[in-house]
Amino acid sequence: MRNMLKTIASAATLVAGVMFAVSPALAEPPPGEATTAVEISDQDVFYGSADAPVTIVEFASLTCPHCMRFHTEVMPKLKEGVIGEGKVRLIYRDFPLDGLALRASALARCGGPERRLAILDLLFESQPVWRNSKDPLTSLAQIGKLAGLKEETSRACMEDKGMFDQIIAEAQIGETQHGVRSTPTLIIGETRYGGGLTAEDITDIANQIAK
Repeated sequence: MRNMLKTIASAATLVAGVMFAVSPALAEPPPGEATTAVEISDQDVFYGSADAPVTIVEFASLTCPHCMRFHTEVMPKLKEGVIGEGKVRLIYRDFPLDGLALRASALARCGGPERRLAILDLLFESQPVWRNSKDPLTSLAQIGKLAGLKEETSRACMEDKGMFDQIIAEAQIGETQHGVRSTPTLIIGETRYGGGLTAEDITDIANQIAK
């Protein structure tokens, strides 16, 4: 897996226009596996309140269809529920599975911390469009425009090797320290869960921790 992450930066220098393999769908919610708690950084962006008693860290790839479903189907329920109620904050961490996901992650960071979550939401909502586009980088630049970024700014970010290195380093922390192998992966406390968790599953886990 580490070798794959190292090759993503090289893959990002190619024009991304092909479909990439992603994690298979899970028929049932996977059991949690022991890991270490994720060290939180001042650079992290998150949904919810910084004072929430329960922290969830999500490792996701922007080209992953299961991650898209998590953000378009599960996240709205969490925002209305435990996130909106102040019980949970969900920290987003990049774990790109391919060069196009790496470029999209760089675009999301291009708007700064204050706009990153909004851009992430746009990217997940429109994933089928830009991911399957014949010219995905132009499609991504168009999403950047919707977020208030100039096209030249978006394209420069999607070529920023220094930003690529930061994203890859974040993914490597997930892999080496927390056993992340697929996306989405959620770290809740000191337990790692695969992407099959529903909003109800997450709510139950959070409520147990918050007691």
